[in-house]
Amino acid sequence: MGKTMGFFQNFSLDLQRLSSALNYVQNNPQTSHEDLARSMSVNRPVAEGFSAWLRHTGLVKIITRQDSQPTKIYQLTDFGQLVCQYDSTLSDLGTQWILHYYLSVKQEETSEAWYMLFNYFLPHCFDFTSDKFQMYFEDKVGVEAKNRSALKKDPIAALSTYVRPDALAKLNILEKHDKTYQISRPDYPSSLIIGYMLFDWWQHRYNFSNTLRFSQLCEDDESIGRLCLADRNQIRRFVIDLTRLGYVSFSDTQHEPVNRLQQIPASSLLERYYQQQ
Repeated sequence: MGKTMGFFQNFSLDLQRLSSALNYVQNNPQTSHEDLARSMSVNRPVAEGFSAWLRHTGLVKIITRQDSQPTKIYQLTDFGQLVCQYDSTLSDLGTQWILHYYLSVKQEETSEAWYMLFNYFLPHCFDFTSDKFQMYFEDKVGVEAKNRSALKKDPIAALSTYVRPDALAKLNILEKHDKTYQISRPDYPSSLIIGYMLFDWWQHRYNFSNTLRFSQLCEDDESIGRLCLADRNQIRRFVIDLTRLGYVSFSDTQHEPVNRLQQIPASSLLERYYQQQ
């Protein structure tokens, strides 16, 4: 697993640059940072930063070489392949929600500040300053952090991701007023995108079980409740929509079990989504 802090080399998420990097490695999976930099018309540190952004947003994986050559081998994930096929500019709302999803979960890569922001900090806030989140972040991870400068920079970068138009402001998760951030009313995507996030999380964390409690979807780490900042009523609407589509069943009883009806890859929901666009 790569760096969890400071991975982006001080270069904030920019969807146009990310798209440029993705399109290049799709056609040149075996490449160096120098070649990637030339293709993007940037210097090597920027290319290194966006090589990391490709991984942390779930678009690619790096295949480890057995020699000491500087060339990297990029392998597109299922998500990355579908994006290249259907939304290579990364402009679609559903695509951007999944970029957010991968920034906020612990899988192949962990983006520590983004993970902490959505799984632990925002569920208990409405408005706050960047200093407040920065102090929270330092308190939670500061003792074990090797990259001391990232303790200051990563929380700011995480917050800016959701208010900058060239990043993920389109999700409408946060608003910034002077120095204060407020949780907004997210612009939720198609139920198929929510289903992708739900199934991918389910397969990574609870693949041993076909049934989860409704409360787990609302409150567990990396759940759609946490990452979408959704209350129980909204999550119930998500589940009802997915029930109508035939992916889950939901018993609105005291125990409220949610059953996964189809043992299919999460990417099948994503492919269905893009084909309908």
